[in-house]
Amino acid sequence: MHAQTESIARRFLQAWKAGSSQIVDELAAGDLVVSYTHFTEPLRGAEAFKQMLGQTHQFFPDLQIRAEEVIATEETAVVRWRYQATHHAGELFGVSAAGQVVEVAGISIYRIRDGRVFEELGVVDNLSLMAQLQGTSTSA
Repeated sequence: MHAQTESIARRFLQAWKAGSSQIVDELAAGDLVVSYTHFTEPLRGAEAFKQMLGQTHQFFPDLQIRAEEVIATEETAVVRWRYQATHHAGELFGVSAAGQVVEVAGISIYRIRDGRVFEELGVVDNLSLMAQLQGTSTSA
């Protein structure tokens, strides 16, 4: 059962990959809630999540994401991940797109019931993202 939970979490993470939002239709529960620390409020439902993914992919149309570690129980998976993307369009954190390549880490917790993701909670290293967009470093 843990292997199935891990597999679903790994697959659902790929919804963040540019052009892969159909995964949300495959694996999201009807009562899906997605919340990250930088969101002003949780996203409720698959359509709200897909809309946010679409906005993300406008900034980063080549976004690729990979799971680096997954810890799973019967109904929960914690995924440590990393994405790579190029800022091709728009203004993000006050920085205009100029082809900046970024690599950003984060952690997501997936809650899964009956083979469907009903909750995604996460933290993204947006300080690192901002520094990379501005061409600065966050290391001391």
